[in-house]
Amino acid sequence: MEPARLGFHKIVADILRRAPSEDAVRIGWQLVSGSRVSQRTTVLGLSEGVLRVRVPDASWRIQLAEFVPQYLAALDSMLGAKVQRIEFVSEEKKAAHRA
Repeated sequence: MEPARLGFHKIVADILRRAPSEDAVRIGWQLVSGSRVSQRTTVLGLSEGVLRVRVPDASWRIQLAEFVPQYLAALDSMLGAKVQRIEFVSEEKKAAHRA
């Protein structure tokens, strides 16, 4: 089963490296974070190696922060070194900035 997985991974990485940067990062995030997390989060963008992801609240920020090393390693293998850091921005924080 491992050879099939590696082949699939190479195909996905090749497709993402050819895609426009914003699309590649968004799709890469969906793949590495999984369906439950990606349904509740939104990629805000990638700037200077920092991937900004909106999350529902501070609890999500704390929980997802624990997975950053795995997310970065997976994104690196798919996208190359485009993402060097992930910043989680909560809806609460966004609302507070509007006031």
